[in-house]
Amino acid sequence: MSAPRRFRSLTREELEGLELEFARFLASQGMPAQEWARLSKEEPGKVEALIEEFSTLFWETTTSRLTYLERHDSGDTWFFKFGETSASVVRIDPEGTRYRGQKSFPEEARGQEVFLVLEQGATPVHSDQYEDLDELFSATA
Repeated sequence: MSAPRRFRSLTREELEGLELEFARFLASQGMPAQEWARLSKEEPGKVEALIEEFSTLFWETTTSRLTYLERHDSGDTWFFKFGETSASVVRIDPEGTRYRGQKSFPEEARGQEVFLVLEQGATPVHSDQYEDLDELFSATA
């Protein structure tokens, strides 16, 4: 039985946007372009396995580099700050009411926690946005 997947595979559109990185990945696997072309036609199972492997590598690398995220949802704005074993959130609703929260998780789950917020529509932001809001919360608490 295989381990549960932590991340989804990249879509074809996402892979097209990462064409150079994917080509480097294939080269690191000892796969020349001709062999990839042959696999694409003759062995779709191997192709999917390589795409899954590249996707996992991509998501692990990406999520490990992200600390600050922002998400807009039904008028609410959410700002997230990810540490190694916890995430802090600042939420502002359409009326301007502010909320703060925190969530702990095992260190090995950090990447998946970041990934889940990204999948909900969050985007990376500069640290200033979160830190300014956090400071404002602290001043008005």
